[in-house]
Amino acid sequence: MRVGLSIRAQLLLVLTVFLALPWLGYEYVRELERVLRDAQERTLAGTAQAVATALHDRPRLFANPPDPIASFARERVNEHANNGVTLPPSGSPEIAQIVEGLSRTTARIWVIDRDGVVLARAGSLSQPLTAPPESWTARLSQATIGRLYALFLGQPYEDFDDDAATQGAPRGRDVEGALAGILTTDRRPTSDGKAMIVSAAHPVWVRDEVRGVVIAEQTGNAVLAQRNRAFERLFNIVLAVLLVGSLALTAYATWLSSRIRRLRDDAERAIDAEGRVRAPLASSEARDEIGDLSRSFSGVLARLSEYAAYQEKMASRLSHELRTPIAVVRSSLDNLNAASLPMEARVYMERARDGIARLTQILTRMTEAARLEHSLSDVAREPYALDQVVASCVAGFRVAYPAAHIACTTPDEPVIVDGSPDLAAQMLDKLLANAVEFAAGRAVDVRVASQGGNAVLTVANDGPPLPADMQGRLFESMVSVREGGGSSGPHLGLGLYIVRVIAQFHRGTARADNRADGSGVIVTVTMPL
Repeated sequence: MRVGLSIRAQLLLVLTVFLALPWLGYEYVRELERVLRDAQERTLAGTAQAVATALHDRPRLFANPPDPIASFARERVNEHANNGVTLPPSGSPEIAQIVEGLSRTTARIWVIDRDGVVLARAGSLSQPLTAPPESWTARLSQATIGRLYALFLGQPYEDFDDDAATQGAPRGRDVEGALAGILTTDRRPTSDGKAMIVSAAHPVWVRDEVRGVVIAEQTGNAVLAQRNRAFERLFNIVLAVLLVGSLALTAYATWLSSRIRRLRDDAERAIDAEGRVRAPLASSEARDEIGDLSRSFSGVLARLSEYAAYQEKMASRLSHELRTPIAVVRSSLDNLNAASLPMEARVYMERARDGIARLTQILTRMTEAARLEHSLSDVAREPYALDQVVASCVAGFRVAYPAAHIACTTPDEPVIVDGSPDLAAQMLDKLLANAVEFAAGRAVDVRVASQGGNAVLTVANDGPPLPADMQGRLFESMVSVREGGGSSGPHLGLGLYIVRVIAQFHRGTARADNRADGSGVIVTVTMPL
């Protein structure tokens, strides 16, 4: 099954290709997040390396016994900065003094020895994530589409719990790697699962021995916040582009469709129901494909109009050109008829006279339709009783064809139409001639009735049905369903064409159908009362 889509629907369907843009944007944001994570890990590794560099080859710092009391007091001061969590005390005031200058960084720094004793700690994991939007457009975006983004984007949390850090010095893959002498990075979730802690551990060397480890920690909230901001900005732009593109493409498709519809309407108005060119097609001056198509249609219709006019004038021209040689042949035959000819020659002369008579009849019928079309504009209209014209014509036809069985039914009330009674008689003459010929001695039924504000004239005859491929073409010029050789005279297919022309003069229509039982044909002419 073929599904028909308008040009506008097809262009909108093509627009679905641009739905790949959100996916590309999402992949871009994911790649950006990976870059930011790598950058964060490198930054933390650099911080840990810088602190470890200040502690390298200083055995005195790791030789003093830990002083848990003094250090614990210092940690209580920074309790609020660590989300209300009291962290393990620093065991080395000297190391704590070295790293104390880093307490204002966005990272938390630990210094531990090989036994896991916390020698010093500085900094905090808590940090402000985002500032409130300042412009009204940003606030509107955050209040509307920002809520939608929050449904499928992981959001950073400032109020997270890191209870694991209170249970002692950090222990993990990064610390184990640093104790083995390798700078190592690691990730671990907080105890409540609301945040991800990124850490980098660097060994502290005293001569050729690892005496401690510097651990730099930071949450992944900053990366998440930057990722979400990048995602929102990018997708706002993508959605705006899609919206503007959809509106622009819809407007363009509407404009394009309207041009094509106008071209279709102009083409339909230029040709009437019978295929005649009524008016030239207005060609477009546009320099695109539709303009070229419009100009091509206009040229084709102009050539068809010239050819149709040539065909319409052909009958009168042919009749005019043939009448002189026919007159010469007829006068020659008359002269031969007056002369004394042998009996054998007179037989051929009579055949020639019959041929001339048939040729004259053909020319008469050819000119009849042409003259009728040209004379309709001069025919005066008048109200007349269609039923009386039909009854009179049927009576005359019965006299002319006594062997025909013609029944006529008219209503009691007169059926008044506006037109020409002479043309109506000519129309009925053509209908009866066809019906009687095809009935071949069987019944012909003529009826006149008033139905729904229209006068309906039907002529039905027994006989062969209409061919299926000819029912819609019978009223065209030069179309006939008669088989050659079996009729009494020449037939050019102009009888029903004249019927259609006269019906149109009466602002009516003519239609031919097979009877429901297949016993014959019924021709219906409908004219307004």
